[in-house]
Amino acid sequence: MVFLYPQTQHPLIPQAHSVEEDRALASETKNFRNQLLLLLQNQVDKISADYSDSDDSESLYRHIRQELDANPEIQKAHQRRSTLQDRLWERVANNIKSDRDRLAREYASLLKIKDKGGLELNAKLDCPRHQLKVDIHRMPGGYLQDHDESDFWTGAIYDSGVFLYGQGWFGGLNDELGHTLINNVLRHYYPEFTPQKILDMGCSVGHSTLPYTSEYPDAEVWGIDLGASLLRYASARAKALDKAVYFSQQNAEKTEFEDNSFDLVVSHILLHEIPSGARKKVFAESYRLLKKGGMMIHLESNLFLSPPTLASRYFRDTEVWVNSEPYLASSKLEDFETYTQKAGFNLEDLEILCVPGYYAQQKGINKKSWTTFCAKKV
Repeated sequence: MVFLYPQTQHPLIPQAHSVEEDRALASETKNFRNQLLLLLQNQVDKISADYSDSDDSESLYRHIRQELDANPEIQKAHQRRSTLQDRLWERVANNIKSDRDRLAREYASLLKIKDKGGLELNAKLDCPRHQLKVDIHRMPGGYLQDHDESDFWTGAIYDSGVFLYGQGWFGGLNDELGHTLINNVLRHYYPEFTPQKILDMGCSVGHSTLPYTSEYPDAEVWGIDLGASLLRYASARAKALDKAVYFSQQNAEKTEFEDNSFDLVVSHILLHEIPSGARKKVFAESYRLLKKGGMMIHLESNLFLSPPTLASRYFRDTEVWVNSEPYLASSKLEDFETYTQKAGFNLEDLEILCVPGYYAQQKGINKKSWTTFCAKKV
């Protein structure tokens, strides 16, 4: 089985294309990733055998990094990693092109719905320079591409691309991370907590935002992001799925909301997309925005924060340039305690929880793949 879950066919998902070709590319990519990780582990084991157990781990990793970087077989694998990612975006773009007229009609129809949430855009928003350096994940034009006031295509590309990249592991609606935070963190560790106003920072097209409207039907749910096209699509997608969310074009490092505005501030894999200085600001802004007794919960990938093996660390570190993820390793796990304390939270109120993914867990896979940073404002 290539996809863990099939993609949910809401109106803004391209339909006039061959799903079999999607599966073929996903299968090729999956097989390659498995082969690459096996190759890396074998090479790491081979190199490590030449060093004693007493060698410093950082020194050992530097030796491993140098040898792996110089290995022709691994250099070739890096090239294929990039090529497969480029093919993914090309595939998605072609799928959208084949169904462009219908998608435009669906989007226009959804715009007419006025009683579901809202959309606030800011053409004068000063976008942080760190988000303009590269096209993250090699997505052509980047996440922030926006041609005109009717552009929702960046969001459409992102939505389909995330599903193909994740091979269904994020669920049919790509909402794995929201459900993981809700079901495996909030329900489990904070069952009495019932937020009435929720903010999702760096929401992109609202994948992880929408589950909060179902879990907390009486809450006012907001999602913010830098990309106007992402947010136009997010708003239309939410309406298509009959969800009420307020989307606003804002910078999570410094929002326009008043102090003490929210009961719950969350993010889902935002932190690895921004540098350390921006992470500090996001934690500080979370504290400012929370009401007394409110919760901050930021979710990240364990692979990015604390790779379990030297091979997985090498994979993470090379994602920086192979797959245009420039900020992956710019904070150590222990740095987040400092960010939390400097933001104003009491360190004793910080809980770092490792949890399995919601959809993987439904399939009996209990690997703790996600880390959450949870802190209450007292």
